[in-house]
Amino acid sequence: MMKLIRLRPYIWMLALFVPSYGSAQLSHNLSIGNPVALGMGNSATAYPQGTDSIHYNPAGLGLIQRDFEQWKLQSAFFSHEGSVSGSAPGESFNPVEGFEQEPILEGEQNRSVEVESTSLFLPFFGQTAMPFLAAPGFGWAKRPPGKNYVIANSAFAVQVFGYKREADNIGAFNGQQFGITRIAYFNPSIGYELTDDLYVGLSIGFSWQGLGMTTRTRSVINTLGDVANLLDGLSDVLGPDALDDLGAIDPFTDIGTLTIEVEDPISPTFTLGVLWHPTPWLSLGATYQSEGKADLKGDFHIKYTDEYQSLMTTLQPFDGVLSIVGGGEISADFEQSGSVEAEFTQPQWAAVGMSMLVTPSLRVNADLKWVDYSAMEELHFRFDKNLDYLVLASIVNRLFSSNVGADYADPRDLKLPRQYEAVLDWSVGIEYQYNDQIRLRAGYEPRSSAIPENRQDLLIPMSEADLYTIGVGYSFSRNKRLDIAFGYLVSEFSLNPGESRNSNSSIEGDVVYNPYRDLRVDHKLEVYLFNLTLSTNF
Repeated sequence: MMKLIRLRPYIWMLALFVPSYGSAQLSHNLSIGNPVALGMGNSATAYPQGTDSIHYNPAGLGLIQRDFEQWKLQSAFFSHEGSVSGSAPGESFNPVEGFEQEPILEGEQNRSVEVESTSLFLPFFGQTAMPFLAAPGFGWAKRPPGKNYVIANSAFAVQVFGYKREADNIGAFNGQQFGITRIAYFNPSIGYELTDDLYVGLSIGFSWQGLGMTTRTRSVINTLGDVANLLDGLSDVLGPDALDDLGAIDPFTDIGTLTIEVEDPISPTFTLGVLWHPTPWLSLGATYQSEGKADLKGDFHIKYTDEYQSLMTTLQPFDGVLSIVGGGEISADFEQSGSVEAEFTQPQWAAVGMSMLVTPSLRVNADLKWVDYSAMEELHFRFDKNLDYLVLASIVNRLFSSNVGADYADPRDLKLPRQYEAVLDWSVGIEYQYNDQIRLRAGYEPRSSAIPENRQDLLIPMSEADLYTIGVGYSFSRNKRLDIAFGYLVSEFSLNPGESRNSNSSIEGDVVYNPYRDLRVDHKLEVYLFNLTLSTNF
């Protein structure tokens, strides 16, 4: 009987696009850069401001009575604290028989998850590390003389998130460097005043969507007895030398390092809005934004470890035999590179809101928001060539398809079920007019997680979150105003051993990347936000 083989050489790639959707929830409304909205907990559907009405509710453009300009500056700082821990120094909570020491723990009971710096994926520049996020913005609106409509345009970031970890940090196995960005660079819009108290609006948005990632990879699994039995059946073909080489691969083999960069320069959406003022002290609003489809295209590069490349060299002469059970041609190269395509959907969302003057000086806003992450049931990635890890992934997937419930891999294709969920959240904000020049604001927004507990990971360390905000507005004159807001968002999660199929599962044949098999994962994310705008009517 050949030595039991424990392999999972394909799983690491599966983590690649998990962040696309977790990040969307993280940054929804947070990166627009409007301090009035942020200062009131993003409760802006019935109280949209200037050219940022293009995002929050384009009907609000109809409230602009004169030509308008808005200059913006926004920044953010991210703090990551976390750990990966076992039951004892160097051991997981359910050690693999014969491999009780989990090398990723390096003999310790827990290791810290740390982030070296913020990282952005930018047009033309790719992955760019920086100490914090910072971005300017601009918008303008014009009401033709004597007309009851306003035309406008602006540029803003819809989605911004990223980080860089040291290569020797334990978190690097779930993302060493990562950045995802969506920039709405062209947003022609119109707001129309139907009556004295009813407004409608439409915006067409054109966005650039990009994603870049570098990750260390490893194989982790408890047993692949079915694969061993399969190879036993092929022992006459493979020969004893090949079986010995395969048997030398242990459950914790380092695979290598993957870098990928993909983008779509044109990803369109549309936004509809309505705003109603039934009385001078009450406003009601509603907004809908369509899905944003992005066909991401770009390049990938994989550098394998010597151990993994040796395994591929052993299997290469027999790839024709392995193709019978779902494999394909093996390159056995130390490095593979080429082009990759992926599909990404920015979720559709809708919001309804109320803005009420409780007293002449005190305004209260409240919003109800729905974001349809449930549309993200599956991700499909297409490569321009067979990838060695996908050749084996296809074989293993066929063996365990009844265990994991789907066909996930072919030598050039990868299909991933995400199982994300639609979220329904609320927010509330207040604004107090201290005098003719100064307005004070505060807000609160509890934010649900679109990622189920059994899909949480360190790639996007985001679960349920709370957003606390304050802001102030100062009018220099009737035509010029400065607004500033600060926000603090905090999100924590703890994954018990085996709880998440994206990070620490021990389900046999599960094709979702699990670098921390049967370890405990804890993380706390804190985000500090700053928004500033200078608005001018002329």
